Amino acid sequence: MLWLRVAFLAGLGEALAITKSRSLISLEGCLKRLPHGQSVGSVANVTITSGGLLRYFLISIPPTYHAEAPTPAILSYHGGVRTAEDQLQLDQMTNPEFNTNSFVIYPQGVNNTWQGVPNITINDVQFTTDILNHVQSQYCIDSARIFATGKSDGAGFCNVLACDPVMSHRIAAFAPVSGAFYIDTLPCAPNDVPIPCHSSRNNIPFLEFHGGNDSTIKYQGGERKKECLPSIPHFIQQWAVRDRLGLHNVTTQISSNTVSYKFGTGVNFGLVEHVYDAVIGHDWPSTAPNADNQVVGHHLASFNATPIILDFFKQHPLSFWDIISEI
Repeated sequence: MLWLRVAFLAGLGEALAITKSRSLISLEGCLKRLPHGQSVGSVANVTITSGGLLRYFLISIPPTYHAEAPTPAILSYHGGVRTAEDQLQLDQMTNPEFNTNSFVIYPQGVNNTWQGVPNITINDVQFTTDILNHVQSQYCIDSARIFATGKSDGAGFCNVLACDPVMSHRIAAFAPVSGAFYIDTLPCAPNDVPIPCHSSRNNIPFLEFHGGNDSTIKYQGGERKKECLPSIPHFIQQWAVRDRLGLHNVTTQISSNTVSYKFGTGVNFGLVEHVYDAVIGHDWPSTAPNADNQVVGHHLASFNATPIILDFFKQHPLSFWDIISEI
């Protein structure tokens, strides 16, 4: 197997020579030992400086990780008033039943919230950039397979990242759950409010989950915190238009109360997708008990969002042309 290692080192050197400090396709972290005190199959708490603040994130190292094999990474953002630790328990992305081969990164928001929520001035786009720069320098990350998901305020921040001209090229696909997609405008017309977005590509894979009985971030949208929440159908249709897919979609029954709406045709079929559960509330959909569905008045979902998200990510890495357009 020596020849494989030699070939890998040659390719690594070439990639680093081409990209130098450009972390988008850097393989800087490959062949490195794990940082002190970390081990495969475990979760580490990592502190970095971002925007002059000491901030932290959790990183779950997959049990199958090898330092010579570029490995996918998933960013997962907690909901408002919750924490990185809460999100790790909620999303089950580290559950070996669902995932054994991807890093999962759980950033912690300042005051447990995220950029994009009304009156929040912290630069969490920069924080995400700093996280990715750090992990790509320490671990062998597959730069074509960096993804983002999150719940509620964290899901709304996924949209902030997807609409950022730099991060929309660095993160391959997005899957917000029960997202709070605030727009700073009043009066609020949720079915036709303009949704600003400055993404730098028009092929962004975007999957959104929402419950029909969500009383926190209502499916039909409306005014909240003195800003406007678009209706979820309007929001997802605008993503389909942005990706040049049109408004035609294919409806598929996922379970008794749940349907999927997929936009696009041919190779782009399903590039934008919305999963609607008519009966759940402001929840991360799961057939097992979690912190959302055990709240009084809530209940188990008839499907699991996590494996659907993971499968969506698997299908949508950055393309070669997406990557080299940044060089």
